[in-house]
Amino acid sequence: MIRLLKIIFLFLSIFLCIFTLAFLRCFFMLSSARKKSLAAYIVHFFTKTFAFILGIEVKVTGEKELLKKRGVLFICNHLSYIDGVVANSLSPLVFIGKTEMRKWPFLGTLIFLSNTIFVNRISSSNIHKEVGKIVSFLASKVNVILFPEGTSTDGKTQLPFKSSFFAAPLAAKCEIVPLAIKYKEINSEKLTDKNKDLIYWYGDMELFSHLLGVLKLRRITVEVNVCKPIHVDKTGDEENHSQRKHLCDICRRAIESHLTPAEKAR
Repeated sequence: MIRLLKIIFLFLSIFLCIFTLAFLRCFFMLSSARKKSLAAYIVHFFTKTFAFILGIEVKVTGEKELLKKRGVLFICNHLSYIDGVVANSLSPLVFIGKTEMRKWPFLGTLIFLSNTIFVNRISSSNIHKEVGKIVSFLASKVNVILFPEGTSTDGKTQLPFKSSFFAAPLAAKCEIVPLAIKYKEINSEKLTDKNKDLIYWYGDMELFSHLLGVLKLRRITVEVNVCKPIHVDKTGDEENHSQRKHLCDICRRAIESHLTPAEKAR
């Protein structure tokens, strides 16, 4: 019964969010920058509702005040689609996501209307155009989040970070803030290798069957460490591969430093 109510409330909230975002697009008098900002705040508000329905409790440590900044590029490790709910419940932001997400039933509409910056991680032919979109959001003082591993993992190790999109903060001359997400407990029990797949989503796991499993859970406890900001060199050149790689490596090390030895080895 509880799961049924959670399903009903979750899909009603998603539908209302979709309707609100679609309605916002009808305000032709608003500037593009203003629409981008308002859409981010609308999604932020509804994502807090999604987190409540899913029983997600987020504990924030580190440089919490950075979550209030705007026009920041957040960099985050990736373990599940739940990461997006967690991050967006903390700050209004726009996602960089794979083009396949557009095809997700029902959720694809929400993802599209949320101004997700769709990228093709297989082909690099449109990389300059995709970077340009990221820069336009950052220039409009809208936060953007990047999962540089490119896909979610089983948590045993971080995948190599891809440096291509680090051209965006170099072009926008914005701050970069790494976020380290760590899932700590499921239903008040410590996260282990035996129960982690209840919330981790990776490989060929089916989305909706996994989500139905998540809806059975009473509580998910997550810790997010907000790392120290990385200030981009004002003279930086987005075409400089060495600078992109350098920023990429700094972010990876910052996130890894907040993972416990057990989490690194899991």
